[in-house]
Amino acid sequence: MTELQQVLNNSKLTKELINAGLRHPVLKTVYKHREIFENIIETIDTYFTTGNGVRALGYAGLRGTGKTTLLWQAADYIFNNYTQNVYFFNLSDLITYNIGVKEIKRAFENYIVKGNLMLYDKKIVLIFDEVHESPMWAKALKALYDEFRIAFILTSGSSALLLQSTADLVTRMLIKHVFPLNFSEYIGFTHSDTIKIKAQRQKLETILFRSDNSVDIFNNLQKIKHDLDNYLNKIDNIDKRIYDYIVYHNIIRFLLINNPIQVNQHIKDLVRRVIYEDIPKLLDKKLNLLDTEKILNRLAASDEINIQSLSQTIGISQEKINKNLDILVKAELITVLLPFGGIDSKINKAKKYFFMSPSIRKALLSTFKKTDTDEIFAKMLEDTIVLYLKRIYRESNFLSFSSVNKRKNPDLIIETLDKPILIEIGINKNTTKQISKSKIKYKYGIIINSKIEDIELRNDIVIIPLKYFLLL
Repeated sequence: MTELQQVLNNSKLTKELINAGLRHPVLKTVYKHREIFENIIETIDTYFTTGNGVRALGYAGLRGTGKTTLLWQAADYIFNNYTQNVYFFNLSDLITYNIGVKEIKRAFENYIVKGNLMLYDKKIVLIFDEVHESPMWAKALKALYDEFRIAFILTSGSSALLLQSTADLVTRMLIKHVFPLNFSEYIGFTHSDTIKIKAQRQKLETILFRSDNSVDIFNNLQKIKHDLDNYLNKIDNIDKRIYDYIVYHNIIRFLLINNPIQVNQHIKDLVRRVIYEDIPKLLDKKLNLLDTEKILNRLAASDEINIQSLSQTIGISQEKINKNLDILVKAELITVLLPFGGIDSKINKAKKYFFMSPSIRKALLSTFKKTDTDEIFAKMLEDTIVLYLKRIYRESNFLSFSSVNKRKNPDLIIETLDKPILIEIGINKNTTKQISKSKIKYKYGIIINSKIEDIELRNDIVIIPLKYFLLL
C-alpha cells in the first residue's frame, strides 16, 4: 500500500473518530456549538437537500477561535444526516510528509475514483484543516473543486491567509469569519443556568443601530429590559464575569484556564506563532519579524500612533512600519479604523488600531507594566466594543473615528445612510460632552458605561450599561 493510500484510509472518518474530535482530550466533555454553527447548518442543508447553493465553506479567523472544532461538528452533522463518505485531512500534519491538496487530489483520482473525478456520483465530503499549510493551496483547491463536482468541501485557516489568497475561489468558496467569543457564548460555555438570548439580541441590535432617534431607543430598550435582566440575573457575580470575559476568556482555546499568568503566557505564544509561522506565508518579500513584534507591542500601549515619531524612536522606516501594520491587520491580530470624513481624510490622516481580542493587548502589556489599571481596562473595553461592531458590520467601512485637534471627539462613529451615530465608551463615563460638543452632525449618540446599572436618556444621547451592550 502506498503512502497516499494509507493517508486516504486513515482520513476517512468513522463515528469513533468523530466522537474523539468532538471531545476535550483531557476532560472528555463534548464541545458546545458556537452561534455561527447555525449558519453553517443552513449552508449544509441547502446543498445536500437541493443540490444547489454553496458547496465550499471556509472557516477563517484568529488562532484559538475554535475553527477545527467547527470542522468536527460539521463532520458529525453531515455524517449523521447525509453521508458517511467523509474525509478529514489535517494539512499541518500531512505537509511534513510533503502531502498537500494537490497530492490528495491525485490520490482520489488513483485510488478512490480510479479515473476522472467528474465521473464520481456518490455524495462525498472533503475537509481540510489548516489548509494554508499546503503550498499553492488555493490553486490546488480550485482544481479539486472544479473537477470533483459532487464533493462538498470544508476548510479552515488563518483569516488573512484565506481572505487574501483566494482570488481563484472568490466565486466558489463562502468564507465564514470566526471571531473571538461574544459574552453570551462565554456564559453559555461556562455557566450551567442560562437561557437563550438570540431573539433579544436581534431586538437589541435593531433598537441601538436602526432607530430614528434617541427617544425611540430609550423607550424600546425599556420594553426589552425585563428580558435582558432575566438573562443577566441568572449569572452569578456578573461584574466579575464581565471582567474575566474581557480580560482573559474571549478566546475559546483558553476558556478553561483560570490562572491569569498561564492565560497571558498562552496568548503570547499564540501571537508569536501568528507572527513567526503564519505571517511569512502571507509575504511575497520578507519582513524583519522582530520589527513586526516590536510594533505590535507598541500598539498595545497606544492604539493611536504617530508613524513619523515612532519611526524615529525605534529606528524603522515609515514605509516598513506601514507594511508591518498592514500585515498585522491581515493576520487578524489587530483591526484598523479609518478617520471620519471624505476620501482625503481616510487616505492622508492617521489610522486607529484595535486588538482583535482585548486579551492580546493585556498579555502583551503584562511583560512591561502593571495591567490591572482603569487605563488599561478602558483600552481593552474599546477593543471589545470594536470587536462587537465589526461582528455586526462585518467587512464594511461603516465604522470610523474622529480625532480633530482642539475639538471634542467621540470614540467611534457608525456611518449610516442618514446622519452618523456617535459612540463614546468608558468606565463610569457620565459626561456627554464628547458627543454633544462634537462638530459632527449626528443622528443620536450612545454612551456605553461599564459602571451604571440602568439606562439613561439625556437629550439626544442614550447611556446604556455595558452589561446590556455585551448581549448583542
